[in-house]
Amino acid sequence: MSYKKISALGLLLAIALSACAAKETNPEASGSFTQEPGNSGAEVAATVEPSSTAAPTTVAAQTQATVTTEQPQSDQSSDPLQPLNLLATPFVDIDDYWGVQPFATQQNQLGVQFHNGIDYFTGQEQVAIQAVSDGRVTFVDVYERQPDGAFQINLAWQTPTGEIISYSLEPSAGPADQAKIADQKILAQKMMESMTIRVGEQIVQGQFLGYLYGQDDWAHVHMSLKASDRGPEKWLCPADFMATVEESDLLSKSLIWADRLYNGSKQPQLCNS
Repeated sequence: MSYKKISALGLLLAIALSACAAKETNPEASGSFTQEPGNSGAEVAATVEPSSTAAPTTVAAQTQATVTTEQPQSDQSSDPLQPLNLLATPFVDIDDYWGVQPFATQQNQLGVQFHNGIDYFTGQEQVAIQAVSDGRVTFVDVYERQPDGAFQINLAWQTPTGEIISYSLEPSAGPADQAKIADQKILAQKMMESMTIRVGEQIVQGQFLGYLYGQDDWAHVHMSLKASDRGPEKWLCPADFMATVEESDLLSKSLIWADRLYNGSKQPQLCNS
């Protein structure tokens, strides 16, 4: 083979090797832009390594733009939470209850028995019940009260401002014999079937919830108000959160209850501390 042919062949081989080298990928640069499945755009932007090439800068800028568009937008039109304002009674018809047992702390100055809520007593066999505030239902079920074994319905919801409102729908009050308890069990099931709400549902003030079924004049709804669902129990007087309490008959009917229970020796307020 002539010298000129050998030189030409060598030149062609050098050009081919140079072209192959230009097509190889830098493994470090390649690894910098690999997005793992499921990673958010923010995570990808945070893991991009600094580089002097133009490509990484473009990817980072695009990723940042994506993250910015995914940020939650604040609702400027939403109204701030309003202070808790309760209806004066859980009864749809305000004429359905004859007496009210008021709220009383453990160490109340009047010396009436401790009571962590307000009771609304009725002599009606069937009374329609309503929600005294908006909220989200957290509980509704039949409850067997200890130690006497009496049956009732317990339900509760959390208000938009965080307080917990609870109702106990009780066919009677005080001790009960076996025959009365057996009847209460039937009434409790009947009340449960009348409930229009389920756990997790949103309710609105004034919404019909179901019926209280009573056995005697001491059938009642016990309504309590707790500051929150966290930490130690802190009971609040529901009457303090009723804008219309002064126009209602709650105080006069609490005096009727006190007269029947204490023979006129006690004159309680709606909130006794």
